[in-house]
Amino acid sequence: MRKAVSLGSIGFVLISLAFVLTLFVGVYSASAEYPERTITLVVPYPPGGVTDLGARAFAEAMEKQLKKSIVVVNRAGGATTIGGNAVATAKPDGYTLGYFPPAASIPEVYTYFYEAPYASKDLRPICRVATAVGAIVVKGDSPINGFKDLVQYVRKNPGTKWGLNTKTSPSYIITKSIAKNENLNIIDVAFDGDVKIVPAILGGHIPVGSPTYPSVKSLVDAKQLKLVVLLVEKRADFMPGNVPIVVEFGYKVPPGMANSLFAPKGTPDEIVKRLNDAAAKVSQEPAFRSKLMELGILPSFEETKSFEASTEREKKELQVFFKEEGLVK
Repeated sequence: MRKAVSLGSIGFVLISLAFVLTLFVGVYSASAEYPERTITLVVPYPPGGVTDLGARAFAEAMEKQLKKSIVVVNRAGGATTIGGNAVATAKPDGYTLGYFPPAASIPEVYTYFYEAPYASKDLRPICRVATAVGAIVVKGDSPINGFKDLVQYVRKNPGTKWGLNTKTSPSYIITKSIAKNENLNIIDVAFDGDVKIVPAILGGHIPVGSPTYPSVKSLVDAKQLKLVVLLVEKRADFMPGNVPIVVEFGYKVPPGMANSLFAPKGTPDEIVKRLNDAAAKVSQEPAFRSKLMELGILPSFEETKSFEASTEREKKELQVFFKEEGLVK
């Protein structure tokens, strides 16, 4: 004999289903209509630097695609982890995003240098946007006129001081790789940014350094500094045609040069797709590409799925490098 089901029970089930359906429709609707208000784009560096300027150019172009304002907020400090944590701990609704280099997006790789209150698993990769161009430079009147000259100079002058950004920087990684492969004895002198590397070269305190290309372009044009090689994977029209790129000598550009778009973990797929698709269109806009190249930045869009795989691969490559350098806890 079947047990009778009360009308009250049926009513409760129907109300519960209606509630769940309402929640589902609400979430879908919020994603489908995204964005409905201003988006915050967090940059983990102070205003005025190359990354900040690139982020602002990107935000301006994305505003036109998304039809909503994007405000760039600088959250510098903590070796980029203050800005990284601001995004990792934000509500995953697509209204707080990060414009990050690997130092901010995969902080667990750099635990020898600093501790972060979050890890890469707390962020959701959206797409790669652009790649900074590094450089190896010498003073304008230096006898070094090319990469082979540089190698010969250092071999004849063991213990040559070479100015680098911090040991977490791509310039450190590529310089140490060159020194190892060419059997060069260098003293790596770590500076706190290009603003200190460049005066050290101009003042004759160090004969060679590895700042970013945008930071030295005007001085190269004025012949106060001389480019030895550009640290980039491929050429672009804004680069001097007479200067070789490092891949021509068999070297791979290390992870860490790119700036990419991230969201908090848990951001809905619909929002990630909306942002990725908008960024893909932006990456093809002549005005945006020209603006980046004026800044000495290479447009290098990579869509979500491919970018996720690249991020994991680069994390492993960096972990191997730091382990070989003895810079792993």
